[in-house]
Amino acid sequence: MTTTRPAPASARPAGYVPGRWRKLALIGGTLFADNNESSVISTLAPVIFAALALPLSALGVLVAVGKCVTVVFGPFWAFVARRTNRKTTFVLTTAAAGLVTIATGFATGFVTLLLGYAVTAVFVAAALPLVSEITIDLFDAPLRGRASGYTWGAVSLLGSVAGPLLGRLSTIENGWRWGFFLWGAVMIVLALLVFAFFRDPGVGASEPTLVALTPEQRAADEKLTWAKIRQMLRIPTFVIMLIQRLVSGHLLIGSFGTVFLVSTYGFTTAVAAVVTLPFGIGYTVGTLGGGIVTDALHKAFPRRGRLTVLQFAQIAFGIVAIIATQVDWGGIGVFAIFWAMLGFLQGLNPGVNRPIVAAVVPPELRGAAFALMLSVFEAIAYAIFNLLAGYIGQAHGLVVVMLWLPGIVMLANGLFVSVLYWTYPKDADRIEQLLVTRARQAQAGGSVGA
Repeated sequence: MTTTRPAPASARPAGYVPGRWRKLALIGGTLFADNNESSVISTLAPVIFAALALPLSALGVLVAVGKCVTVVFGPFWAFVARRTNRKTTFVLTTAAAGLVTIATGFATGFVTLLLGYAVTAVFVAAALPLVSEITIDLFDAPLRGRASGYTWGAVSLLGSVAGPLLGRLSTIENGWRWGFFLWGAVMIVLALLVFAFFRDPGVGASEPTLVALTPEQRAADEKLTWAKIRQMLRIPTFVIMLIQRLVSGHLLIGSFGTVFLVSTYGFTTAVAAVVTLPFGIGYTVGTLGGGIVTDALHKAFPRRGRLTVLQFAQIAFGIVAIIATQVDWGGIGVFAIFWAMLGFLQGLNPGVNRPIVAAVVPPELRGAAFALMLSVFEAIAYAIFNLLAGYIGQAHGLVVVMLWLPGIVMLANGLFVSVLYWTYPKDADRIEQLLVTRARQAQAGGSVGA
């Protein structure tokens, strides 16, 4: 019987990071726990608000405050991680988020619920930029779409199973409190696993053109300065991606989807929560399959492959959201089919937008770039959309909210990203040339830098 052995180090391509899939699974696990902590609020909102006598607008306020906190602390933790240690920052923030999540389960009113949610957001804010940056450092360009897709696919699949289980807690007295207790415990366990088994690959570890750099040369490139931040904001493609995140109304489906079905079409919380399973499955298919297809399209059409997928995902989501929410389709089964389609289209995004940003931003700025895009601009958009959804929904109904925010706004988003067809090829070529120049300077014993 023969066994397959890993290729020797000398046979591996430049930029290969040993154990990269195992490392991705470890950090992806913490992202699942951190990301789905908000699912306790969104899934169990009807029973939480009934128990604490809160209006519909309270959901928008809660999510908005959490995202506003992320705007400040996402970049803050990215900065702390770069100045200290990414792994230590990751472990401590995840464990702290778990402890505060458990404490939130003891909330007695809106103020204590809001306080617990906001403080949790302080620590949860670290996960998204750090996971995004480390994923890029684990995988070279041909596999980045697939790696991001697998990460978010796994996160969504686990979340889709957890959603209906959380929904069942609505049938138990004070069951929503146990949702917070459970999620907090999961965060702490995963933080311990990262502490015990994760090894940081280092900034730029997957870039083949940077393999020749010495630790001192890499350290020079990793040092963040205001000049480099200004340089990042002068990259047209990156600025467009930031604006694109400001008009991403699709995130509202996750926070208001269950409440929408309960308040508009009369489902119970436990029944409405069923749609989180097909949504998660659709999202998983979108991230896994989308990552593979996107990488293949990028290989065949490097100047427009990923852009085509990104634009398709935005426009199609808007169309499906309008059809799914503006008609009473009767049983939960039909809604579940539409939610699966919405999940699939939303799932295409992580495997596309992260690699697009990575292709136009130098390695040492990617952590800051992801923090700015995901923790600031996306968080601002999420906060605004949820505030609007809460107050507009209370005044005019959630049907109007779903027509405009996940529907019409996403159609506009899809049209807007057409600008990338002009900016992306130039910006990607510029970064590729920069990395080649750095490698040549390193081999010649010269200085390196942006």
